[in-house]
Amino acid sequence: MEQPANDYLTLATYNAILHRQLQRDMNQLLLKDDLPVNITEMYLMVLIMESHPISQRQAATTLAVDEGLMTRMVKHLTKLQLINKESSARDKRVKELTLTSEGEKLLDYGLKQFNDWWHSFESDLNGVNINQLGDELFDISKVVLSDRHQTPLRNDRISSQGMKKDL
Repeated sequence: MEQPANDYLTLATYNAILHRQLQRDMNQLLLKDDLPVNITEMYLMVLIMESHPISQRQAATTLAVDEGLMTRMVKHLTKLQLINKESSARDKRVKELTLTSEGEKLLDYGLKQFNDWWHSFESDLNGVNINQLGDELFDISKVVLSDRHQTPLRNDRISSQGMKKDL
C-alpha cells in the first residue's frame, strides 16, 4: 500500500482513538459523579455555550448526529432544565437552543472534569504544543463543516496567540 504524502489516515485514526478514550473516560466520570448527562450531551452544551443560541438542526449537523438523536438529547436536557428550546424570532420553524443557569453550572463542573482528565497526563506530552494542535484541528473542522455541510462554525474563538478568530 502506497503511503500518501499527507497521512490523512494516521490523523483520522489517532484522532478517533483519542476521542474514544476521552469519551469512555468522561462517561465513566459523569456516571461516578451521578451527573444526569453523557459526553455527547456535554458536547451539545458546549456548542450551545459557544454559539449561544444555535439552531437544533445546525447543532445536529455540527456534532454529526442524526436528527432523531438530537431530538432525544434536546428533550432530555430540556426536561432536566439544563437548556431552553425556543422558536427563533426570525423564523418560528427554527428551534434555537440556549443554556439555562443550571446548565451553565453543570457544564462548569463537567468542564473541570474534562480539564482534569487532560492534566492527568499533560506532563507526558513534552514537545507537543497543544494550543497549536487545537488551532490546527479547529481550522480543519471549520473547513470540513463549511465545505461539506455548508455549516460555518458561528462562534468566536481565542487562538493560542490571544487573537480573536471570527467564525
